[in-house]
Formats: sequence, C-alpha cells, structure tokens
Amino acid sequence: MASIPHYEQHAPRLVEQYESLSFQEVHASLLDMLPPPGATVLDVGAGSGRDAAWFAANGYDVVAVEPSEAMLAHARKLHPSSRIHWVPDSLPDLANVRRLGLSFDLILLSAVWMHIPPAARQRALRKLATLLAPNGRIAISLRLGPPDSERAMYEVSLPELSNLAQQFGLRIVRTNDSQDQLGRSEVSWTNVVLGLPDDGLGALPLLRHLILVDEKASTYKIALLRVLERIADTAAGLARYEADSVVVPLGLVSLFWMRMYKPLIDNALPQMPPSRLGTGPGFVTDSFLALRPITAVELRIGSVFSGQTAKHLHRSLSEISQVIRNMPANYLRWPASDNPIFEVTRRRMVSTPAQLQIDEAFLWSLGDFRIPLEIWQALTHYNVWIEPVLVSEWVRLIESYCNDGRPDIRALAYSLLAWVDPVRDTSFARAAVDRIRAAGKPVYCVWSGARLRDVYDVDHCFPFAAWPCGDAWNLMPAARQINIQKSNRLVTQAALERASETIGEWWREAFLTQGEGLRRQFFLEASQTLPILVNSPEPADVIDAMKVHRIRLSKDQGLRPWEPASFTGRKPPAVEVAEPRCRQTSG
Repeated sequence: MASIPHYEQHAPRLVEQYESLSFQEVHASLLDMLPPPGATVLDVGAGSGRDAAWFAANGYDVVAVEPSEAMLAHARKLHPSSRIHWVPDSLPDLANVRRLGLSFDLILLSAVWMHIPPAARQRALRKLATLLAPNGRIAISLRLGPPDSERAMYEVSLPELSNLAQQFGLRIVRTNDSQDQLGRSEVSWTNVVLGLPDDGLGALPLLRHLILVDEKASTYKIALLRVLERIADTAAGLARYEADSVVVPLGLVSLFWMRMYKPLIDNALPQMPPSRLGTGPGFVTDSFLALRPITAVELRIGSVFSGQTAKHLHRSLSEISQVIRNMPANYLRWPASDNPIFEVTRRRMVSTPAQLQIDEAFLWSLGDFRIPLEIWQALTHYNVWIEPVLVSEWVRLIESYCNDGRPDIRALAYSLLAWVDPVRDTSFARAAVDRIRAAGKPVYCVWSGARLRDVYDVDHCFPFAAWPCGDAWNLMPAARQINIQKSNRLVTQAALERASETIGEWWREAFLTQGEGLRRQFFLEASQTLPILVNSPEPADVIDAMKVHRIRLSKDQGLRPWEPASFTGRKPPAVEVAEPRCRQTSG
C-alpha cells in the first residue's frame, strides 16, 4: 500500500493520536452488533492496536493485521496480550492471514478502505468475504471528505461499496453516519456493516452431493475427497493460497492416497464392483506391490528410503498421481457441467536420489493439485462432520463390492480406514524424558511448572481424541493429576502463553539438540501441520502457530477450555545457568 511509508515515518505521532480515543467512542454504532465473547476477530489495519486490545480484553481471539513495521512494533509493546496474534500483512491479498486457515466472526476495517486503490477493491472484498465465518460480519468505516495530502488516499462511497458487496453475496446489514471523533470539520464517516445471508461457502451441499449422490464406478472419488480432507486437517501448512484456490503438492495427495489404500489392498478388500475386479485398481502396479513390507504409517513426512525401496516408492507415487489426474480428479465435476472441480498438473519424474526423503521439495516435485477455495474452507472447518460421512460411504461401497460373504467385512473395513499414527506414540517422548534424566537434568510439567517425579504422563497438547496428531511438538510431559484434569479439553490461549517458555525448553532438550536429523524432522512435521509463516522456523514460531491452530480447534470443534490452577514457572537449573532461553513470543 502506498500509504505505508507515511505510517513508518510518523508512527509515534499517529499512535498517540489513535490512542487518544477509546474503542467505544470510535465504534459506538457497532457495539450492539458484536458477536459474543469467544468469537474470532480480524482487525485489518490494526494501527496502534487499540481496537485489537479492546477485543482481547473482552474475551475475543484477535488476529491483528498491520503492514507498517513501525506501527506493528508500537502496537505489540503497548498491548501485549496472549489473545492477540500479530500478523504483518495488507490488503488486497492478505496472504499471511489466509495461510492461518481461520474464518472470522467479525472483520474490522477501521479507517482503512480509503487507502485501497479503486482497482484493487473488488479483489480485496473477495478476500474478506472468503475469510468470513457463517453469520459473520464485516465492519468498514468510509472516510468522507478531502483526502489527507500526506497519505495515499482515494475517494470512497457507499454506492460503490454496495455494488461490490453484491458481487460476493454480501448484503448491507447496517449503515450509520458519524462526525469525525478527532474534531475535523471537513471529515465525516459512514460506518457500514456487511453480512452473508448464508454460510458464505456454498461448498457443503456440493460435497454432500459428491459423497452421497454422485455416481461412482469405484472408491476412487471417495478416496480423493478423503485425501483432501485429511490434508486440510493435518497438513495445511504445505498449502499455497492463490486468488480463488488453494494449491497442495500432488506428491502429498499421492502419498496420502497410498497410505489410505495400502491396508485395504494388503487385506484384499475390493475397491470396485465384481464386474471390474479382473482389471484391479490401476495404481496397484509392480512398484506398489514391491512396497508390501512398508507399513502405511511409515509413509509420512520426514521418512527416508534408499535403494530399490526408494525407486519403487518414487515410481509408485508418480503412477498414483497419473491415476488421480485421469480418474477421480477428472470425473469429480461441477453439477450439470463437464468441467472438473479440481485441476491437476503433473511434473515429469526425475531420477530417484540414493537417499529419498519425503519432504516438501520432493512432494512438490510430482506436481500441483489445485482446490477451489470454498471447498478447501469447507474441508478445513467442517472436517469433523465430513470425514465420518466419507468413511461411512467408503465402507458401504466396499460392502457392496464384496461377494465372498465375509461377516466381518464391515468391521475390518472401518479398522483399516482408521487414520492413526502409532509410529509417533507417547513412548517417543517418554524415551526423551528418560534420556534427559539419565544426563542428570530434571524434567518439568509444562502446564504447572512442577518438577516431575517417577509418575508422570505425556500429554497431547491438542487433545488426540479431537485432533489425532502424534507429532513431537504436540507431545508434552505433564504431571499425572494435571493430565487427568485436562483430559480432552483444549488448553486456553493464556495457559499456552504462560507455558510457552517451558514448552520451548522441553523441545530443545528432547528433540532440537539431538542431532540435525531429529531437529529437521521436528520442524518438517510442525510446518506440515501448523500455519507457520516463516521459512526457517524457530520454537517461538511454532508456539505462535499453535496459538492460531488452537483458535481453529476451538471454533471448529467447540472443545471445552482448560486452564491449570497454578503455574510455578520453575526452570531447570542447567538451562537457567548455562543455556540460552528460547525467545519469548508476544502472542
């Protein structure tokens, strides 16, 4: 935005000016339309952080966006809060915000719209509409009067905004005129609230049709939809956001496909009608069959393969990508249309390295898989509903294809379709605890700060029952009684903030100082599952991403909050004396 240099140069004066007014004074007409506390707010152009701080103090989770580094630094210092997630970003793209994978109950643009060039406003409003939660609201203040000559401003009007809103299904819920709170006689404001008449996605009915109604010649369509749902839920960190779509690595789609199908093929469960069984699934090639000794759970980010196994895996994933492109991605189409919903771009297979690691570069090397944004959002926010329907339909299809009369086919199919990750169970973290203790160092409960004795638990920070993730970053040592109290509840933002340094110290001792391979694996997993916004993350970046993901889990799954009764804050003496601390996050 052209106005950013002005804000960089005059940040102290502007911060003082903004802070001279209260939230209630500036947004009096909005107070009765606010969502209830606990809702998620996006403050675009957060300035001094005044509005974000008010929302945080009143129980809202806030993503505060500000393009000016100087303003952002002042805002962080003035308003430290564990409920505010500060993001450097700007309209019209909001690329960093979209990578967070959140939807918002309220989006606030206070004195921002006049800085957006008219040619970019349609794109900007489209982005805002796609970030809006069901029944959400967008509040925009329009500055009327001569522009400030020191800042890049453009003329705005209510008719222009109204016409743009209609293009994206938005309707004007309220308008209100007000005088300028800074006493400028030549300036006045029109405050506009926009809303969606429905959920704003339009994807759930389509997904229901594709899952339950669309004609299926095999399980391929269901498999592809479930693959995409699992990626949206557990590997969204690898997604790249574009204007109206999300692109994920074709190699990741193929990897999840292989992981889902392998147990079914190994147990000879049919995946197409008896009339087609003679041909068999097109992806079950010699390379696929050569991987029989490899278990499905070994097919995960960070795994390393060599020799013939690496060559068979590489070739099989490439062959699977071709089947996906030619079959389910081609035949999953928009209603009453011959146009495919998904777009697949394959890349030419290169030679297999001697040591093949399943990492981001390798997964992208197979190609791109493009998903319409509204479908991605539905898969992200409604996966708790979508996945059981997909699995149930997959089992129904297998039952309909099976003609050998096996009575256990239904139970077997459900068990083989379960998505679990036993390779990284709590024993991995327990081994780290044992190693640390053997070196003469204490281990502390991340939630209470108390030193752990012989009896302790390894807690999944985000409840495994609600979001099955056994990655190292999600495994925390905890006192037995604390873990019992927490159970399947979701740690609060404040508790996560208080524990962040202790968690960072645990990661450092358990994983990050145990060789480059384990350190790389730790961040590979975190980057796959969490919305991390930097290329070379540090522990504090993972903590920040966890805070954002906690908001998503709270919104999408309605988990009950949990906060420990007390936190001692004690740290291992060896860390306090000899080792550098992980840098604190500002929330």
